[in-house]
Amino acid sequence: MDAVVYIGHGSRIVEGNNQFIAFIEEVKKEVNIPMQEIAFLELASPTIYETMEKVILAGAREILVVPVLLFTAAHFKKDIPEELETVKKKFPKVHFNVSNPFDLHPKMLDLVLKRIEEKRVENDGVILLVGRGSSDPEPIRKLKELSKGIRQKLGGPVYTAFLTAGKPAFVEELEKLQLKDNRIYVVPYLLFTGRLLKRMENKMENSGKVILCNPLKYDSFMKEVLIERMEEQLMSLIR
Repeated sequence: MDAVVYIGHGSRIVEGNNQFIAFIEEVKKEVNIPMQEIAFLELASPTIYETMEKVILAGAREILVVPVLLFTAAHFKKDIPEELETVKKKFPKVHFNVSNPFDLHPKMLDLVLKRIEEKRVENDGVILLVGRGSSDPEPIRKLKELSKGIRQKLGGPVYTAFLTAGKPAFVEELEKLQLKDNRIYVVPYLLFTGRLLKRMENKMENSGKVILCNPLKYDSFMKEVLIERMEEQLMSLIR
């Protein structure tokens, strides 16, 4: 493999992009491939095309593409393949190998539990796991599966809600829980500080009843999963 290109979502909030870059810098230290670069799907630069052109002009012909995404939704299934097809039209001799997103890896469950434990006191209250949502049913279903796994680990109520597409909607579910529960721990299943997280913060009351946990924040658990996904793809090439 000549090069790795890590693809982040991108954000209008600089802090979120910086979090992604810092995370990838840590991942790079564990990967023994000569060229390692980043790209963004949208809202930030460099773009996928710009980064691919850079590594190809530097001599890369076999490129490992690493989507740093939670689930296999539209970005993974449609947007990234379309971008890579555009690159191949100009550089037809280049071959791309795409690794899988984080998905339902056990360490992602461990990370959610870690975020809850950072804020929770004496196993009180209920958990509300909040995802971005999608028009694709797969990430909706998988976040609900993750909620079930957390409930099995904690032995208490765990609910699921979504910020954009998907039901139940975050605001509606939060309001419903506030009517019956004394304390609610809201866990943003989001990769970085961005507009969605800011929107969540604005919808939450300033009281001890609702506690906002940290987002995933590119934790060390995520680094281990990402490297494992890369290794899985590389191993598939030599079978």
